[in-house]
Amino acid sequence: MAKALLWSLCTYLVLKFLQYFFVARPGFGTAEPTFRDKLLRGEPLLFIVACALAVPAALWSTWYFQRGFERGLEHSADCFGRVGALQSLGELEREFDPLRVSRGVQAARQSVFQAEEWLELTPDDAEKLMADKLNFYTRRYSTLSRQGDRREIRALAAAIERCLSEPLIDF
Repeated sequence: MAKALLWSLCTYLVLKFLQYFFVARPGFGTAEPTFRDKLLRGEPLLFIVACALAVPAALWSTWYFQRGFERGLEHSADCFGRVGALQSLGELEREFDPLRVSRGVQAARQSVFQAEEWLELTPDDAEKLMADKLNFYTRRYSTLSRQGDRREIRALAAAIERCLSEPLIDF
């Protein structure tokens, strides 16, 4: 609600600024207009137009950021589990730089906590989500290593590489 009011005020001020410089007649800024002059000049209409333009923008931006952080939370937690369980994957045809993997885990963890803070979740929820993802991928990687499915292991290595190279929270 506060965001809608802020957007309304800003839009009103911009429209008022435009009216002052582009619509004003001589003597516009020197004398205080009467109430009748204000009505004739379109002052209430200007405020209604400002609200009509600002409220949808404020509501849309709130929804857009909410969805973006929800997707970012899921993606970051998923990447945290994938990269964190890398040692359970066994032998890979390609080696990952340990420093890059460590930084990837830290970045995913930080992104989860950033999204959790914006979505107003508790830190325990974020910790539980990351632990669940880590356990899931550890079990999955261990199973695939025992089975020795090289094609699936290559696909998982590519997914890990994407997690290390793509931004975690992206609008």
